[in-house]
Amino acid sequence: MNYLNPHFMFRLIAALLLMNLYACGDKGQEIQQWLHEDTGSYGATISADNKYLLTGSIGGYGRVWDVAKNEVIYSVQHKENDEGGLIAARFSDNGKFLITIEQQSIARWLVTDGRLIGYWSWPDLRDVAVSESGRYALIGMKANQAIYFDMQAGKMVYVFPHHEKITSVALSRDGRFALTGSDDWHASLWNLATGEHIWSKNMKYKISQVELSDDGEFAMANAYVGQTRIYSTDSKGTLVSQLDVKARGMTVVSADFSDDASILATGRASKGIDIWDVKTGLSKKSWLPEVKHKVQPDSATILDLNISSDKSQLLSESSTGIGQLWSIK
Repeated sequence: MNYLNPHFMFRLIAALLLMNLYACGDKGQEIQQWLHEDTGSYGATISADNKYLLTGSIGGYGRVWDVAKNEVIYSVQHKENDEGGLIAARFSDNGKFLITIEQQSIARWLVTDGRLIGYWSWPDLRDVAVSESGRYALIGMKANQAIYFDMQAGKMVYVFPHHEKITSVALSRDGRFALTGSDDWHASLWNLATGEHIWSKNMKYKISQVELSDDGEFAMANAYVGQTRIYSTDSKGTLVSQLDVKARGMTVVSADFSDDASILATGRASKGIDIWDVKTGLSKKSWLPEVKHKVQPDSATILDLNISSDKSQLLSESSTGIGQLWSIK
């Protein structure tokens, strides 16, 4: 999931000016489409089971949707009349909790009824990931570090330092690893049992997105308008594959490994959904998202996407406020 915070917007505009616009040749086989935010979404996150969706309004609040019914269940906002608004959010993989962050606070909600069950003031936040149980949050900060936080006990467990501000964070569903990306050009892997640093990879530019497979075997890292690489989470961080991007590079803003970690879906900052073979890095499919208006460039940032457990479908949400269900097979 990504929220278009001002820092990201600046980089996104720069990326769009620098990059060769990616030309997808396939609209994709669409199963269903929904219009969620008529004026567009500032951000979005999809639950692991594809049952729930949170869309971020430009007005600062988030709306939680029942995907199957296409109905808003409730809205969430840290403070009334808060001009800051949500900057990142994530559902726990067990579907019980929703974690949201604003620039100066983090909140924990029950998914079933939207009840607020935890709130902490916290300065200079950037991104968040959540453990499978919903107990722990990995919080990325502008203060050159990520914090592994026990929300049940209300205490910090580990601090993962970088040399520049954190841009993206991820947790493996099996609870073994944390992955952090930073403006210091490095993606770093951490052991959640001990808090120890395992390895760091220099991506040659500032990190846009990191992602871990559910089984904790693979780590993905992407640099702005640059390369995307998949590494093993072994002690050496062995390179598994580099995504075969024919243009000079791409900016990934959302990603999801399939449950068996055989394929990877990525959402581009500018117009594109891609399906990749994890072990070869070769493209399997590329699609264009729907846009409401024909503008130049007719781009749509893919805020979040999720592969179904049987790898037959993919759910995506774009900055145009449109959700789409795709057939992968």
